[in-house]
Amino acid sequence: MSKKNSKNLQRVQDMVDGTYGGKIQSGYIGEANVKREVGDIWTDEDGDKWEQKKGYKMKLTKTTNVGIFKAYCSDCEKGILKPWDKDTHKADGRCYHCQMNYELDLKFDKPVRWFAYRRLKELKNMKSIEKDMIQWVDELDKQRNINMFDETVANAMANHNVSTQIKKNS
Repeated sequence: MSKKNSKNLQRVQDMVDGTYGGKIQSGYIGEANVKREVGDIWTDEDGDKWEQKKGYKMKLTKTTNVGIFKAYCSDCEKGILKPWDKDTHKADGRCYHCQMNYELDLKFDKPVRWFAYRRLKELKNMKSIEKDMIQWVDELDKQRNINMFDETVANAMANHNVSTQIKKNS
């Protein structure tokens, strides 16, 4: 048996006998058995205030929370972070899942409102397509008005290099 293992075994034997003179370390369990309800606020032994949320605890501070979210869903108030949520939020002000639920509720509970809602979305889409087409046609007109075969500069350069004297070979 190695020297290290024998020292450890001797310490354990001393602890069992009650003759161990070294430092004994133990863990602290604390508030493990305290059940908190959603909305409960308490202060811990360090003086920090905490609030129980749904599924997690949040430390309450005097400073405002600065988050990474620039926008929030109008229905569930969840922060908009994922790309599919961002796209849906730009168009409708909701996250992707809330928008799906909204459209499904309209489709099956109020079919007339669903038809009107979809028609309005299509009309808005048509207006944006029309704007894009007008811009595209204007750009094509500008390109057609530019004469790509303008020969004035080429002629001026060609005439400048031509000398009027004829050189004879001697």
